[in-house]
Amino acid sequence: MSIKKYCSPSLLTKFTVISFLITATIGIALAWGIQQYMEDNALQHAAEDAADHVATLLNPNIRSSDLSDPLTPARYEQLDSLIRQRVLNDRIVRVKIWGRNGLLLYSDDKNLVGRSYPEDEELKEALEGRSVTIIAPEKEENEGEREKFGRLIEVLVPLRPPDSPDTAGVYEIYHDINVLEPELAKVRNFVWGSVGLSFLILYGSLFAFVRNASHELINRSEENARLYDEAKQQLAERKRAEEELIKRTAQLEAANKELEAFSYSVSHDLRAPLRAIDGFSRVLLEDHSPKLDDEGKRLLNIVRGNTQKMGQLIDDLLTLSRLGRKQMELSDIDMAKLAKATFDELKSTIPERTIMLDIRELPPARGDQSMMRHVFVNLLSNAIKFTRPKENAMIEVGGRTEGRENIYYVKDNGVGFDMQYVNKLFGVFQRLHSADEFEGTGVGLALVQRIIHKHGGRVWAEGKVNEGAVFYFTLLNGGKI
Repeated sequence: MSIKKYCSPSLLTKFTVISFLITATIGIALAWGIQQYMEDNALQHAAEDAADHVATLLNPNIRSSDLSDPLTPARYEQLDSLIRQRVLNDRIVRVKIWGRNGLLLYSDDKNLVGRSYPEDEELKEALEGRSVTIIAPEKEENEGEREKFGRLIEVLVPLRPPDSPDTAGVYEIYHDINVLEPELAKVRNFVWGSVGLSFLILYGSLFAFVRNASHELINRSEENARLYDEAKQQLAERKRAEEELIKRTAQLEAANKELEAFSYSVSHDLRAPLRAIDGFSRVLLEDHSPKLDDEGKRLLNIVRGNTQKMGQLIDDLLTLSRLGRKQMELSDIDMAKLAKATFDELKSTIPERTIMLDIRELPPARGDQSMMRHVFVNLLSNAIKFTRPKENAMIEVGGRTEGRENIYYVKDNGVGFDMQYVNKLFGVFQRLHSADEFEGTGVGLALVQRIIHKHGGRVWAEGKVNEGAVFYFTLLNGGKI
């Protein structure tokens, strides 16, 4: 494995792009959710203030007898004068009074007096003693108010006159939202400014960290490559070249370990903010769901889905990183038994599918059993995944011995692949199918290749589009690695 391949900046670049997209999506979703929450709070407070204002001014002047029958002309004029002089203002643009029987007793529009709307659920709820706030109501009877005043907050408040402890009627109060627009604009500017600044600081720090780390890795890679070339040249010139080569090789191994530790550290440290992002998104959905519209909920679910996908990607990268440091524990392996057990475990997660498994003769092997299980997990899960469109899915596992090698294969009749892209199969993040067609992170086959190379073997694949694929790997039949 070459130094440049091991510290390729493309991996870090992808981390940077993915983190930017996820951080930006989270920032937008959080800002939008916080904005909606704070705007709803502001509108709710305005509605409550309007309700308190009207109730304080009118309750002492309302009698139970006013709410049992239509108002007399004289009584109507008294209430109308009081409301126009003391209640209506630039915020409270209209007040209606409903009787216990659902009859409209007072409105500044006399043409509406005497109407009844028994199907109004909010009015019924207010008559039962609960205040109801509706932001920008779209009820049919409010078309006139919308045309005249624009967007409104409608508040229905239980009316309890001084001479009665019970709810005897309902105030219907209309509050102009446009008056609150300057305050709402300040809320929006504050929220988006705060979240935007936080996003810039967070992403700027992450970008600087990744950029500096990338440059450092590239510089180390180039330096180690130069030292390695010098060691080889000195080997041809003088006898001491062998000692120098050993020294440079040791330096190279130390650099590789540092690279592995860095990859592990980056992947591990990303898990904590991902858990926080997923947790806060879940809290917004569970605790503040009534204050979010469908679009807000959809965006938060997108955030959660992407954080979970990135979590799986980090898990795969951690597995790939740990493999470079793990010492192999060699033992004799019954490959047929291992393949069957692995398939049964994978199949148990999809009991609804019918998959035929044919295990042919498999030579026994000597290697690290847990690593070989990873090989079968990835190859068999790929075979199961890519035979999903097939009505009769078939998977065949077999092997043979040729010289000093045992050759094993996993064959399926799935969607296959175009052989011109075969060199991309075993690269990290290299996928021949989109994530919409088949799930996955693009790390599994890279893990298979690294395990087999660690055992001193080879890996390759053959396939045809819509005719299936065969993945081969070899192990030394003597078990000497």
